[in-house]
Amino acid sequence: MTAESSVSSFGSARVANGLVFTSGKVGVDEHGRRPEAFGDEVKAAIADLEDTLRAHGSQLSALLQVHCILSDMSRFAEFDEIYRERIPAPMPPRFTHGGELVEDFRFEIVAIASVLG
Repeated sequence: MTAESSVSSFGSARVANGLVFTSGKVGVDEHGRRPEAFGDEVKAAIADLEDTLRAHGSQLSALLQVHCILSDMSRFAEFDEIYRERIPAPMPPRFTHGGELVEDFRFEIVAIASVLG
């Protein structure tokens, strides 16, 4: 289950001019629930981003820009460690900030990537 089916009304992604623009991805498990552990939530959100990119002809290595929101910036180091493990080099430009998220999510990721091929 993706967050799109559990949170609100929005499109998952749009392709235009060779680019994939994604909506904000949040981490949910196969039942549409937020994982208990923050790290698992981050991993699930990045996995959802990866699935969305693949479905639209792209992948994580084609990321051009990333925007991340954490509900608690004191978790930045934990988030950044997972991000570095999952996002391939060269790292895309990234903007990260703190903010309140819908439905008590603790992490959200938005991206722009090139369409491959």
